[in-house]
Amino acid sequence: MRYLLLLGLLLVSASAFAQTPASGEVVVNEIAYDPPSPQASTNEWIEVVNRGERAVDLAGLIIGDNSGGSQPIAGPLVLQPGEFAVFVRNETEFATAYPGVAFTAVEGFPSLNNTGDTVTLTVGAAEIDAVPYEPSWGGTDASLERRDPDGPSADASNWTTTTAPLAGTPGEQNTAFEVDTVPPTVAMVEAESATLVTVTFSEPLDAASAEQVANYSIAPGIGQPASAEVMDDDAALVRLTLAEPLPGLGTYTLSVSGVQDRAGNTMAPAEVLFAFGEGAEPQPGDLVLNEFLYDEPSAGNPGEFVELFNRTDETFDLADFTLSDSRGAPAPLSSASVFVEPDGYAVLVEDGELFAAVFPGVPFVEPDVWNALNNGEDAIVLQYDGVTIDSLFYTSGEWDGEDVSLERRDPRGASASPANWAETTDARGGTPGALNSRYEPDVTGPQLAAVTVEASETTLLVSFDEPVVASSITAGAFSLSGETVTDAEVVAADQVRLTLGARLASGTYTLSATDIEDALGNVASSTLEVEFAGDETAPGISSATAVGDRFIRVVFTEPVRPESASDPTNYDLDGLAPSSVLLRSVDAPDGTFNVADVGFEPDPPQREALTLHVHNLTDLAGNVREEATAIVFFGEPDTPTPGDLAINEILFDPATGADGEYVEILNTTADSIFDLAPLVLDDDPAGTTAIASAPVVLGPGQALAIVADLTTFRLTFPDAPALEAASFPGLGNSGDLVVLADAMGAVLDSVRYDPEWHRVELDDATGVALERRSPAVGANDANNWSSSLAPSGGTPGAPNSIATDAGPPPSDAGLSFSPDPFDAGTGQGTTISYVLDAPASLARVRIFDGAGRLVRELEAARLSASTGTLLWDGRDDRGERLRIGPYVVLLEAVDTEGGTTEAYKGVVVLARQL
Repeated sequence: MRYLLLLGLLLVSASAFAQTPASGEVVVNEIAYDPPSPQASTNEWIEVVNRGERAVDLAGLIIGDNSGGSQPIAGPLVLQPGEFAVFVRNETEFATAYPGVAFTAVEGFPSLNNTGDTVTLTVGAAEIDAVPYEPSWGGTDASLERRDPDGPSADASNWTTTTAPLAGTPGEQNTAFEVDTVPPTVAMVEAESATLVTVTFSEPLDAASAEQVANYSIAPGIGQPASAEVMDDDAALVRLTLAEPLPGLGTYTLSVSGVQDRAGNTMAPAEVLFAFGEGAEPQPGDLVLNEFLYDEPSAGNPGEFVELFNRTDETFDLADFTLSDSRGAPAPLSSASVFVEPDGYAVLVEDGELFAAVFPGVPFVEPDVWNALNNGEDAIVLQYDGVTIDSLFYTSGEWDGEDVSLERRDPRGASASPANWAETTDARGGTPGALNSRYEPDVTGPQLAAVTVEASETTLLVSFDEPVVASSITAGAFSLSGETVTDAEVVAADQVRLTLGARLASGTYTLSATDIEDALGNVASSTLEVEFAGDETAPGISSATAVGDRFIRVVFTEPVRPESASDPTNYDLDGLAPSSVLLRSVDAPDGTFNVADVGFEPDPPQREALTLHVHNLTDLAGNVREEATAIVFFGEPDTPTPGDLAINEILFDPATGADGEYVEILNTTADSIFDLAPLVLDDDPAGTTAIASAPVVLGPGQALAIVADLTTFRLTFPDAPALEAASFPGLGNSGDLVVLADAMGAVLDSVRYDPEWHRVELDDATGVALERRSPAVGANDANNWSSSLAPSGGTPGAPNSIATDAGPPPSDAGLSFSPDPFDAGTGQGTTISYVLDAPASLARVRIFDGAGRLVRELEAARLSASTGTLLWDGRDDRGERLRIGPYVVLLEAVDTEGGTTEAYKGVVVLARQL
């Protein structure tokens, strides 16, 4: 009885000293709003914790939510510092789920919504704590635990789902308990007016430290604020009232130190930029692209960045601008005001963390959306209110910039000109936020860079090394070694066309340009030596194709003078005179004509190889072709079969580059006419691209060069009949396959050429075609091919320089030779024809000199029909020329069925032409 009285006195004493909790002294620490199965849905409960430093009495505490509150808790209910108290909705269900855990049943406990609700603790009219939870915070089928009792109640990051086996930890420390050791940081600073600045921190603050004005300072010129106030409704927001107003438009620095969060963590000193005022409205070119990195290095990668430079005396706000590439939508540069002052830089970055690691201390802006810059080519477009302020389009091949930034040489120069950009020389790979390492202002005027004499030979196309001002371009500003310049016209930003008083003769000239001005006001005079070799090649016919039943489309090898090409009397089709001639320009310079549509009435004969004659054809330089001819065919062409068309010549390594490649096709028949257009020329047997879309007629014995690029081909072969293929196969210099097939894929001829087929004495075969000796001999016979002997390096459209006629085979079993004698020194070979008794044999052919020594094994074991041909080029097995004289050819053949052997000898003479 005595001990019970003492216990009662102790309880009365404890409750007498305990006081009502203050706001934030007791907080909600755990919420079970969605009990797990098989618990009943009404087994809802909350846990609170005393995070203060004194005992509190929870008598009168009301637990509420968005729809109402419970009855006040009957007291006394004393909670010591660090102790928990559990309040439940249904005492039976809770005791079953958590046996032995102390709790207090609450009359009128609110029904907590699974879709989100706010749990409140109030005493009288004072709110002690409130937790506005959402399902996204956690707590589905388990309790929702608070990580740090001293952390914010309304921050989702301070809550998570329990990991306890019983789906809750009522009355004990949470499984998610984690003490906050992270100090607060400044998230944002905004100037709401000239005397009011708001600072948003990363978490709720300790008011005592946050309201110390000595912890804040604004530069330049402002210093400490007059007051600092933590907002009641948002303890992470501090309002600074300034004693002196911000003086005007510009960027300011707020320094913050000594501020603590509610857990006592003190932030490190920080400096944060903020802007005040409104930026000026820019004009195109006011803010320019000054440096950019599009191809990030693998080591020391700062991420892509773009630097802007303000080249005016105005201040601009980046929040008013957007940036885009060639595909992405314009993206705002900043969600908050960031000012770029006169002669100032702004650096926009893809990844702030990467950038800061390479360029520490360099201020930057990280836009919310970044349109990635392609490594191959892309655009960069800076806009203000939909108006382009600056832009450029770069290509990696022309602009460089591999692994390092591209810097603008002259801020006043053109953004779109590759010449105004160069790779940085800075060891870090860029100079963002500072003067470019390649800063090279343009202080010189335009200089002559190149001169081209145009086809008429009465005009010059003059190029400068930079754009010129049109007002400085006059005829009097130019002179050409005594020639008269009658007119000067700007045809491009950096190009001028000069008109001369007379046609220019071949020779060396000096062109002078005086007082030419560039866009920056720089003026210069310069001279350039001009070497000119006049056009002495008369025009010819590149192709002549029947169109319908009565028209012929004639394509000339170069533009022609209209008066010569439009005169019907200059045309003749095997005695037929044309009724009309209409000139056209197809892929030719403006104002020139290179195609004639020639009409006839009545209709020309059908299915005959007709010859079109064109007389007195004159080019723009005045060269005259007295007569040019071409085969024309009206009607349906013949269908080629294997052997009718031969791959006759190949130039796979032209001196003019890949565009100068060609393959010559030969019509081997005596009376058939073929249309090459639907055929396929490819290095892939599965190729399907037709040679041309319009008819291309090839008459008996006629040859035509199929070329990669007609303009380049004409540089070497100005008169050769040629056709630019719709898709030309790239010919490999180390050997390749060339296939000619019909539209159904049937192979008409094919050759896998080898550069070893060239003559061994050629040190360099560049610009030299491989020619076929005889279309009657196999296309893949190495002996059937050799280097062209033509001075131009090939004979497209003309007989091959090394062509060999097979001649008639022997009348009986044996050998014959054609020609005999033959001269291998001129590239000529001899054709060995043979007739065997057996229908099928394995043939071996060897050649011996006059002393009986073996010099060449022409065939080791060739499966042959009863007749065949071989070629011998007069060389031994090492590829070296043999001496003149008689040589014995021995052919041995074994019948593949009967096993019988037959052998034949013959003598052929290797000679030299006198």
